[in-house]
Parts: sequence; C-alpha cells; structure tokens
Amino acid sequence: MFRSVLAMRTKRVLLCIKRSVIKAAAFVPIAMTGIMIYEAIKHKGGSVSRVSIIEMTVFCFFFALVAFSADMIGKYKGKLYHLYDEELIGSSFTGLNRSSVIFEQALDLFHKNDFRMALEMFTDLENSGEKLSQQETAILEFYRGRCYHILDTYPNAILCYWKARENGFYIPEMSIFEARCHVGSGNYEKAEALYKELMTKDYKYRDRIRCELGNMYLKMDDGLTALKWFGESIEKHENYASAVGGAAIAQAMLGNTEKSAELYRLAILNNIDNADDFKHYYRGIIALKKNDKKEE
Repeated sequence: MFRSVLAMRTKRVLLCIKRSVIKAAAFVPIAMTGIMIYEAIKHKGGSVSRVSIIEMTVFCFFFALVAFSADMIGKYKGKLYHLYDEELIGSSFTGLNRSSVIFEQALDLFHKNDFRMALEMFTDLENSGEKLSQQETAILEFYRGRCYHILDTYPNAILCYWKARENGFYIPEMSIFEARCHVGSGNYEKAEALYKELMTKDYKYRDRIRCELGNMYLKMDDGLTALKWFGESIEKHENYASAVGGAAIAQAMLGNTEKSAELYRLAILNNIDNADDFKHYYRGIIALKKNDKKEE
C-alpha cells in the first residue's frame, strides 16, 4: 500500500512538473527581456556575452519551472489523484500521457463554470483517438453529459449519460439528472415514469422525488398537480424546505396569494437551496398573476 501511494505521489509530482514546462518556457522570453534591458542600462549600452545570456536563460527557465511546479503541487495538498472530484474519478486519468493532461485541463474549466470550453475540450479528447480505458471513457461521457445538461442541450446530455452507464459508470444522482433532462426536453411522460420507478426502489435520493415531480408540473404550468406532489412531500417531511417553496409557487400559480406568501416565508426560514433563484422565480409568478388580473 505504501509503495502504491508513493508511486502515485511521485507520478503526481512528475505530472505537475510536465505541465509546468510550457508555462516556464513561456515565462523565459518575458524574463530575459527585462534582464537584457537591465544589463544594457547597467553596462551603459555595452553588450552582454553569449555565455552570460545562455546562463541567464537556463537560470530563468529552471527558476520558473520550480516556482510553477511548486505552486501546482501545493494546490493538490493532500489529494492523491485529482484536484477535483477525486472520489468520483478515482485512479482514472492519472498518467503522464496527453489524455490525462487534457482531461484535467477540461475538469479545471468545468469547476470554474466555463462549461462551453470544458465541453469542447472533453469532446476533443473523445475524438482525439487517444487510447482510453473503459472506466475513463465512462467518466469522460459523464462529464460531457453534465456540460450538455447545464447548457440545456438535453438530448445530447441523455445520450452521454446513457453511454456512461453503458461503460459501467453510475452515481445515484445520475437517475435524477436523466429525469430532469427528459423534463427539459418536454418528454414529461418519460420523466414521470422514471421518477415513479425511483420511488419504488431503495434509492438514496428517494426523499427528493415528490419535489422533483412537483417541479416538473410547475414547468407544465399545472399548479394543482404540482401542489399535490409538494403537499405529499410536506406531509412526509421530505426535502421540507424545497417542498414548501414549491408549494408556495404552486399556490401563487393558482392565485392563492395569502397562502402562497405564508409558504414563501416558511421556505426562506427553512433555508431553501438557491434562495436567490427561488425569490426571483416566486416574484415573477406573483407579478405575472397581478398582470393577468389587471387584464381581466
């Protein structure tokens, strides 16, 4: 075990050094320009020997290489494999090869919320012809699916999630991701069937399903059915803050302003997730209903 950990940490250091070479090489011309200007001023326009230039260039390169490598290694801290999602990715993409470098660059973009560029890099890796293990292929498809999902390209996301599953990758969240993509695509029957199937299983996120169904019916502008699902969730005290928040919006859709306001306050007091988005959505529904009443 110790040798395995030591080997992985050694590989991690080598990988950091390899990635730092390009940065160090790009740093050298900038540093040398400054040094040459300084030397010219110091020697009042006199020339600098070729040997001195070579020595300074080599020094600048290795100084930059050590600095960039140390900075990159420091970011990993106690992590053995990856800077992000180590428990998810495991020992995949840990080599010194090109595919591992590209994957981690794309992963970094993903976690910096640059999903379009991350998707482009993940897709380029898929099409590069690089030899990937089945596990690496599955993980790559999962992250492509997440990018497509976040960018609202739901059919592509579903296809990528399916490929990830086909190659042996699964986390409990994937089932909800897939159902949400069906909702986003307007395939409500498929989404409802999947949600209800999850309710019958010993599923990790089973307590969220009624709220997921309620949210689906909100998208369908069916406040009454949405309220039914949120109501069941509230009764069972499942995902409570989200349930009362969803019920507040459903009541607003139905024009029950007083009841809606009461549930809205309850959702805020119970620290509903994404509170700012919830407030914006709720106020939009209330404003829409007020306009509808004026038109009547």
